[in-house]
Amino acid sequence: MHKPKNGFKGFVENWQSDLKAGFVVSLVALPISIALSLASGAPAIAGLIAAVVGGILVAHLGGSYVTITGPGNGLAVVTLAAITTLGRGDMLAGYYMALGAIVVSGILLFILGTVRLGVLADLFPTSAVQGMLAAIGIIILAKQSHVMIGTLEPENSAPIPLLLEFLGSLESLIWADWVQLRSAIVGIGSLLLLIGFSQIRARWVHAIPAPLWVVVLAVLAQIIGTNLTGESFFASKYLVNIPADWMSAWRLPDFSGIQSSAFWGAAVSLTFIASIESLLSIKGMDRLDPYKRKSNVNKDLRALGVATAVSGILGGLSVVTVIARSSVNVSNGAKTRSANFFHGALILIFVLFLREVLTQIPLPALAAILVFTGYKLLNPSQFRKIAQIGLEQLFLFFFTLFATLVYGLIMGIVLGMAATLVIQVIITGSGAEILRYFNRPNTLLFEEEENKYILNINYFANFLNYPRLKSKLDSIPTSAEVIADFSNTSFVDATVMEHLSGYVESFEQHGGSLELVGLDTLAPASSHPLGVQSKSTRGSNVFQLRTSDTRLSGKQEKLSNFAVLEGLEYTPWPDPIWDEKVNQFHYFRHRRIDQTMNLLEDRSTNLMAIEVVTHVGEFTMRDSQHLACVVLQPQGVKLPKFTLDRERIFERISYLAGVQDIELGSGVFDKRFNLKGSDEQAIREFFSPGCLAYLASNPVFHMESNGKALLIFHKERAASVSEFKLMVNFAREFSSRIGAKSQ
Repeated sequence: MHKPKNGFKGFVENWQSDLKAGFVVSLVALPISIALSLASGAPAIAGLIAAVVGGILVAHLGGSYVTITGPGNGLAVVTLAAITTLGRGDMLAGYYMALGAIVVSGILLFILGTVRLGVLADLFPTSAVQGMLAAIGIIILAKQSHVMIGTLEPENSAPIPLLLEFLGSLESLIWADWVQLRSAIVGIGSLLLLIGFSQIRARWVHAIPAPLWVVVLAVLAQIIGTNLTGESFFASKYLVNIPADWMSAWRLPDFSGIQSSAFWGAAVSLTFIASIESLLSIKGMDRLDPYKRKSNVNKDLRALGVATAVSGILGGLSVVTVIARSSVNVSNGAKTRSANFFHGALILIFVLFLREVLTQIPLPALAAILVFTGYKLLNPSQFRKIAQIGLEQLFLFFFTLFATLVYGLIMGIVLGMAATLVIQVIITGSGAEILRYFNRPNTLLFEEEENKYILNINYFANFLNYPRLKSKLDSIPTSAEVIADFSNTSFVDATVMEHLSGYVESFEQHGGSLELVGLDTLAPASSHPLGVQSKSTRGSNVFQLRTSDTRLSGKQEKLSNFAVLEGLEYTPWPDPIWDEKVNQFHYFRHRRIDQTMNLLEDRSTNLMAIEVVTHVGEFTMRDSQHLACVVLQPQGVKLPKFTLDRERIFERISYLAGVQDIELGSGVFDKRFNLKGSDEQAIREFFSPGCLAYLASNPVFHMESNGKALLIFHKERAASVSEFKLMVNFAREFSSRIGAKSQ
């Protein structure tokens, strides 16, 4: 697929498709921007300014390709709190002081991008972030539900009391006057339209986005009702207010409270939520980008910082990357960031030339859009999905949700992170290990050969040290073959598992592969592939070794399919007697075999391939391996006892001490291998010229014979699916050469 060009060339090449996408997005963004302004306690124009500035500036300065920027759902709550707190009851004064906090927030965002702290978004546990977003949804839903039914000034302000009060407000509609009743009918009707929109089958209806339908129908109700009654169908307090000359009311942001903790609390809260919402949206859109381009998140943070500061100076809200509008952008054929520019420019045209239409929009219709948005942020359908990943994840979700509702956004996510860490200590049975290895490098990356990488992950992998793992993965071309070896890992949390699944998908889409090795011996918290993986069973009886007996992992499913194609028998969890069979070989004399698994058998040739989990040492000196071993019993061939290994510097030094290396007269073979055994004559007879040539032209394996069977494996490679395939094919060919010699 041809990737669109960047810069001016990309604009010229794709302006038609980007203009179409930008036009559709502007129709969606227009009502949402106004609604978010009102939800924030700001003038209606504030959200439109953010959409215009964000679209025009970020399109030129940003580092992403198909994202849309403007006012964000998550920031409505924070902005309203800032206006209320800073103004101390005076909403207009609070608005100007909040603009000052928005400008400072823009500067902080720019600094975050400059010092490359976009990676901080990866520090937050997935369940805690989901809980925080759900809490934001509840807050929006609680506040806007009253506006939707015409109750503009409810008695309470806290989310839970607001929801309880809403039930009484619904009941009061029975005795409400006709003015409020009209508003309630439009608001509730708009919500029902949004809920049932997906069920409408007519194609022409879906040509216009649902929020725009809500606005169009509500405006028509206002216009038709006004013409029939001779007066405004909805009272002025229920209509959007955009001054004829909105710039006449403009004034510079108020920085008078910059020395107060409330001001900096607002600025930091705005920065925190804006960065989280934006970075999560950017990552999500990278996965939806049909051209699979990777955004420069730090460049995007800098662009959002500039746009937010300019928006605040002009009287607008904070600018963030929004995933819902970005998804609309992609689905309508956007190819470059010019679509974001067109979306901002078109909204500016609407504001300049369609102000009279905008002032006819009933507030209850906009509130219905926000109520629906809040419900989608809450997303009750996700409760079951989170529970399937693990009950501890569901607990963390609700814990963060309620903590956010009670203590606010920042304290809510902090408490959610703390609770996540406590749960992980319980699961592992000890917090000492997490604390011991927190500051130690736990990832090691090396390139085995061109475009083939081995990534070793040690100790534990959780949300706190995930950025180290991410930096390693980001440094690898997505077209490469990568094996991520967790053999020396005792714990992997759900956040890391989710991120890894995204990387697996990304590598596959770009022609590469990322295979996770060593997870089969960890005990999963659930049958879900993204569940917590742990070796410890002390914290919970949920974690039992080999609970995956009833469920094949992704790796095991691939091995099962490979067995079918190659005519092999596959047993994911073979009889423990295999531990003893493998233990008969010299290599395992000084290593402990923890487990054998994933047995592939070819009974016709007496070929067995099996994964052996082994280790040497303990605690900090523990070295674990997941080896793909082949056990070969060639028919009609007398096997001498020997060990064959790659010749390294240690072996060369050992020759000086008198250790014998059997030379077979093949220059390449003798140079590459160290061969040892007591019966030199039998060994010479076993290794025919054909065998020597085959070994010399293939990867260097460890091979040994105990007189009954051959053991073949690679010491430095983990037991990946590709390694199993390589070993089986190698052993089959080697077996045929032995057989040919015996004949």
